Amino acid sequence: MTEALAVPLAVRVELAHAAVQRLAEGAGVDLLHIKGPAVAPGLRGHTGASADADVLVRPDGVDRLMAALVAHGWRLETGFASGSAFDHAANLYHPGWGLLDVHRLYPGMGRDPAAAFAALWAERGTTALAHVPCPVPSPVGQSLVLLLHAARTRVGGEHPDIAPNWTARSEEHRRAVRALAERTGSTVALAAATGALDEHRGTPEAALWEVFAHDDDRLGEWRARWRSARGPAAKASVAVRSVGVNRYYLRQRLGHEPSRAEVGAAFVRRLRVGARALAARARRSRTGGAA
Repeated sequence: MTEALAVPLAVRVELAHAAVQRLAEGAGVDLLHIKGPAVAPGLRGHTGASADADVLVRPDGVDRLMAALVAHGWRLETGFASGSAFDHAANLYHPGWGLLDVHRLYPGMGRDPAAAFAALWAERGTTALAHVPCPVPSPVGQSLVLLLHAARTRVGGEHPDIAPNWTARSEEHRRAVRALAERTGSTVALAAATGALDEHRGTPEAALWEVFAHDDDRLGEWRARWRSARGPAAKASVAVRSVGVNRYYLRQRLGHEPSRAEVGAAFVRRLRVGARALAARARRSRTGGAA
């Protein structure tokens, strides 16, 4: 029997993009391929291969795309409400193509996801991924997407995507990015990426981005998520999930489906972490430190 050859990760990710594009076309769904191999080379701040494929879907087509993916062998790993502070993406896995993030909105563009997608779609281009033509944001749109990603993923210092998309770019390019941020409702998120978040301090939208900018603890993140949630239902959802256990991440850590006892132990640990964070904040408050 001939031994199967391992497919390099970069090749698998491109194939995943191509496979999803064909499924989207069959389902009549508009989507944009973002990050990773979909980005123009001059805008990439690092050379490492992406571990997964990322797509941003027109909101009214999300359900159709998810149904098509599941029907063609993709397995849902986490739903939209489980993956991040923005409830923005579902994570799927395919035994042949690997990992996929389906974005129903892009973090920072959540005020009106349909309008934000329309603005990006109106200026889209096309790039070939695994020889399949795939819609991608314009170069300005790619810069904005990468900057918003940098705003929530940098830890202690400059993110490698900021220079090629902002600080090293012309003022004309920066103006175009700012204008697109206004059209997509992501002005505050862009400010978080570019060091101008103080201009929006005190607003509910800025609260969550301040957590990422200052590397706050989990308690600070959940407080910010509650402040930025719009409406009683959204705030109640945040409150409930703040004490819940994410079974997907627990399964990833354990390497197997968690038992009821393991979920219970994780819940207790979560409460203890919250209690320690509260105690630390109380000590800082008594000594005059930042709360």
